[in-house]
Amino acid sequence: MNSGQRKAKLLTLMVPMLLLVMATLIVVSKVDRPTALIQTGVEWMEVCLLAMAMTAIIITGGIDLSVASIVGLCVVTTGILFDQFGWSYPAAAAVAIVVGLVAGSVNGLAIVGGLSPLIVTLATMALYSGIALTIAPEAGIQMPIDLEDAIYFGRWPAQYFVFLLVLLLAAVLLHRTKSGRTCFYLGENPVAARYVALRVNRTLLGVYMLSGLLSGIVAVMYVMSRTTAIAVAHQGVELKVIACVVVGGTLITGGHGSIGRTLLGLCVMASLDICLDLMANDYSWLDARVKMIVMGVLVIAIAIWNQRLAKWLN
Repeated sequence: MNSGQRKAKLLTLMVPMLLLVMATLIVVSKVDRPTALIQTGVEWMEVCLLAMAMTAIIITGGIDLSVASIVGLCVVTTGILFDQFGWSYPAAAAVAIVVGLVAGSVNGLAIVGGLSPLIVTLATMALYSGIALTIAPEAGIQMPIDLEDAIYFGRWPAQYFVFLLVLLLAAVLLHRTKSGRTCFYLGENPVAARYVALRVNRTLLGVYMLSGLLSGIVAVMYVMSRTTAIAVAHQGVELKVIACVVVGGTLITGGHGSIGRTLLGLCVMASLDICLDLMANDYSWLDARVKMIVMGVLVIAIAIWNQRLAKWLN
């Protein structure tokens, strides 16, 4: 790596790091008991689980807009099997994870077949969401309250431990294996990747299957921690997932990125989200709609910043 590349890499980290420091300082100044943020962080742990697979997908030059719909479908599957068919929760949860894996496989097979990832996952986003809404009761399904107790280890929910495990596995798979390196080659030059006999199709199918698998796992933990199964679980979460990846510095066009950058993006987005929520107590105009606008502008600005740096690098 030459000096220009090192400089560009540092510049892509500069904006997220500044935002993280600013948001963290505001949060620390306004929170008396940091342990109160543990429960707030559960949702972001689930977001980051999905972002681990999304990182690999975006590095290949693809996208997965269906993750939230897959989570919703798996949540509904769990609830219906448990409530209406009398299955045990572990059995219902296992089937839900398989449903997520199958849904991810459908995406992967269609993309391997030559269809655009954007078109495929946009279509399956509507398909999976429609199925979930069709088979689930409107009011959702209430689950036993003791499920919530089962997901805690001390005062820490299981989402934190699963997140750490998946983070380590994803880092090894993406940065230390041949399939992981193939993701980068695909994003940089997909035609050349096929010509040098890399296992392109297997890699593409694998990253979308991983996305479906993690969506199923997130759904199972969601049902346990919220003790309810509703079709709109995690609706819109795909935007937060993509934001974590992009804000961390992974190029949306593919070829460049890392698990560490996505972790940075998660810290930035979670800190800003909590920061804006706390600031809303002092500024009445800072409501949920304004927060969405701020987050949207932020993602666009950082994406443009990263693209300009990438052009300069090349």
